[in-house]
Amino acid sequence: MERIKEFFRSLFEKEKEAIYYSGYKEKLDEYNSLVRELNKNVVNEMPPLMRLHETPPYSERFYKEIKEFDEPITPRHLYKITHYQNGTYGDLWACYVSIANPYNNITGIDDCFIATEVDGELKIVAKFGPDIDQPKWKFYGGDRELKMNKLGKLLSIERIMEPIDDAWSMEQYNKEI
Repeated sequence: MERIKEFFRSLFEKEKEAIYYSGYKEKLDEYNSLVRELNKNVVNEMPPLMRLHETPPYSERFYKEIKEFDEPITPRHLYKITHYQNGTYGDLWACYVSIANPYNNITGIDDCFIATEVDGELKIVAKFGPDIDQPKWKFYGGDRELKMNKLGKLLSIERIMEPIDDAWSMEQYNKEI
């Protein structure tokens, strides 16, 4: 479990740094470099974790009004990791996380990244998130054969931090999934 936690902590630190760089138009190269690094951690069927930009991502007005990105950037919260034995992938982990750069102490579950080892490296192979219209999981990309509630034989669950913002997030946190 430590290896998968470190994998996600490292990703979230890079994501945090990329978000910071996106606030400075002169740091576009640094931003894109980090985004390329981040996106190496997903399989081809997945949407990228962050988008590359040919030009600075914000308007000129944004850069004129915001002289410095003085608000601290916060890495995603990691709430829970569930370890499965999957028929296709072997070891598979479902990692329940917050939004990128959670603000004002928001601690609801926003994504569930499904990770496994591919060619000797940990990779994200699918992404699920809460469906806005109803309280259930929605597929957002990756291996379409993976189903949120049928990931394999449950081996273990490590609960790391409670998502205190909403009932649905708490329900998912406490579920044996």
